[in-house]
Amino acid sequence: MESKTDKSFGIIPITKVEGKWKVFLIHQFSRIGNNSYWIFPKGHSENSETQIETAKRELFEEVGMTADRILPEPTFSLKYVFSFDGVRINKEVIFYLGIISDTKINLQTSEVKEAGWYTIEEAAERLDYQDTKSMFVEVKQFLEQYSG
Repeated sequence: MESKTDKSFGIIPITKVEGKWKVFLIHQFSRIGNNSYWIFPKGHSENSETQIETAKRELFEEVGMTADRILPEPTFSLKYVFSFDGVRINKEVIFYLGIISDTKINLQTSEVKEAGWYTIEEAAERLDYQDTKSMFVEVKQFLEQYSG
């Protein structure tokens, strides 16, 4: 089976409400099969974009948001493998934390089914895949220490 590597970049949008962190999730339509899953906004680079430029563009395209500040570190990553059209895809997604103050959204309905702001606990429950849940444990640990 042929294999290829695929990289995407995204932002984990965060905001503080009454002293507590909230996280923004999207319920994204899957390109494979006829299903959807909860994740953070993400996508592929275009032309000569940097990772952060890609993540910022995808955030705006998918949900109409702009981050006030993007933390260059730490980054959070997912790695997984799937098959599509007989090709084995080695996927890596790198996420940055993005601090958001204007929390209004404008969903790209061709890619996003629904979206919303959730407490850390609610977000952990909504995330569908175990690898995403495991990555989110790291996000949660960071946010518990981060004052913003």
